[in-house]
Amino acid sequence: MIPQQFIDDLLRRVDVVEIVGQHVQLKKAGVNYSGLCPFHTEKSPSFTVSPTKQFYHCFGCGAHGTALGFLIEHLGMPFPQAVEELARRVGLEVPRQAPPGDPQARKRETDQRARLKDYLLEAAKFYQRRLKDAPHAIDYLKGRGLSGEIAARYHLGYAPDAWQSLQSVFSDYQNRDLVDAGLVIEGEADKRYDRFRDRIMFPILSGRGEVLGFGARTLGNDEPKYLNSPETPVFSKGFELYGVFEARPAIREARQVWVVEGYMDVVALAQHGLGHAVATLGTATTAQHIQQLLRLSDRVVFMFDGDAAGQRAAARALETALPFASEQNRIDFAFLPQEHDPDSFVRAHGAEALRSWASNAKPLSAWLLELAGAGQSLEIAEGRAAAVAEAKRLLAMMNAGPLRSQIMREAARRFDVEDFGVTPAAQPGAARDARGWGDRPRASSGESGRFSRPVIRPLAERLLQILVRAPDWARRVDRDIAASLDDGQGALLDWILQRLAPDGKTSFAALHEAALAEGRERGSDAVRLFIRLAQPDAALDELADGPVQPFQEEFERAISRLRLRTLEEQAARLANLAAQDPMALGELQQVRETIRLLKAGTPPQ
Repeated sequence: MIPQQFIDDLLRRVDVVEIVGQHVQLKKAGVNYSGLCPFHTEKSPSFTVSPTKQFYHCFGCGAHGTALGFLIEHLGMPFPQAVEELARRVGLEVPRQAPPGDPQARKRETDQRARLKDYLLEAAKFYQRRLKDAPHAIDYLKGRGLSGEIAARYHLGYAPDAWQSLQSVFSDYQNRDLVDAGLVIEGEADKRYDRFRDRIMFPILSGRGEVLGFGARTLGNDEPKYLNSPETPVFSKGFELYGVFEARPAIREARQVWVVEGYMDVVALAQHGLGHAVATLGTATTAQHIQQLLRLSDRVVFMFDGDAAGQRAAARALETALPFASEQNRIDFAFLPQEHDPDSFVRAHGAEALRSWASNAKPLSAWLLELAGAGQSLEIAEGRAAAVAEAKRLLAMMNAGPLRSQIMREAARRFDVEDFGVTPAAQPGAARDARGWGDRPRASSGESGRFSRPVIRPLAERLLQILVRAPDWARRVDRDIAASLDDGQGALLDWILQRLAPDGKTSFAALHEAALAEGRERGSDAVRLFIRLAQPDAALDELADGPVQPFQEEFERAISRLRLRTLEEQAARLANLAAQDPMALGELQQVRETIRLLKAGTPPQ
């Protein structure tokens, strides 16, 4: 493992403007530099590089990162190689260390992940070789309209119809790693057999081309028709998309990504020159999927079958996508005729017909309003009221901004209401109570411990938005305020504190790289919250690039308000306790005096 401290130091030494400027023609634009984005085709510059934050961001496609991230995303370098390249440029030697925590345990975990990927790669090569020796499997793929070129591009293979065919690949067939990789199943009496038999094999690759698992399709009508690798230390269906590695160049060229439901859909579309499609892995669309899709392109088109099941899947995808929808991206929903999926449609009608269908897809705004009014009689007040209530529920999942405001106006017009107020936007992954807040209900005065509060959560989140850009200030958050944060917010504060250097210093760029590194290893809730809060914010980013004073004043105000809210809740609990225990009166008076001084602007002694 490369020590995080070395990566932090490396990012302080390199100049992101210099690194990016070798591949993009940059021009000075105020305190920043701008140019045409290298990640998508554009005519006017929307790509900005900040020498202050040592960070790049494209306001067109959403691509963003540090100098290290640029080498990985633009040049396709593996993470270790990118670190080596930057270190070479500034004359440093890359050190290695055992992972943090229990060094031996983390080393074993890291070593196991590397072994599992090696085993999965060897299995993929074996399945590819066996496809050449399986005429009935080749005939099946030809019957689906696939060429040998497409089969090779997507590394398709064939799992022989035998119980232990992998024994010819792995001499130690009893190795526990084969089970942990999802290749082998342990049956009764410790008997083992291959998980995949007599199936077309679709290797599932990471964005860097590593084999993480497999999808497998039967050649006949056996059930299940599709069989996926199980959850393993290197594979999780909720995090991965099929075809990302193969589709990345086509996505950049098409300036959009299509999301379909099956492996065969992806390869069939690629066969017809539509290589910018990826697929979910037999599971509902997750927040992690949406984040990955929007990193690939700012235009996402979901393609669903037109039947009832497709409508239900599209409704779930909409709710998952709402927290990420904004005026900076476009998320559409295309519904194919009921008798077709993307594979059959493109074979029956051709690529241009499917392109036309996708270009006429429903925008997220239209699909939201259609769902809100579905099944309601809009000609009567009761039906319109029910539609308004559902529209408010959906809109509460969105972040405030121009897109949400536009949808609110359209909903008010369509459902004939004047006041279309919506409760504050919920956040991705947050539990929502009946009022639409992204919080648990307010705790009663007799409760104690950490809990979320509708008043405090937005303020605390704003504080954390500042901290991810000025992490050196994290140590100024005292214990009482930290205790007022909910579990996810508190975990993020702890995560930032753990990554401060001994001198209390670190940088936004260094934290961002640490978050991406952990994200590659199944990032925690704290890491996912960091990545969301680190998304570009025009006001905060301007302050971060300019004078610190207004930035610091907002931070101090947030600290004071959180401290005041915390003390007010403490006073409410003590007042309730004092009714039964007069000994609590003294502490209650002290807390009330502290509140009075804070409100008067006098720091308590």
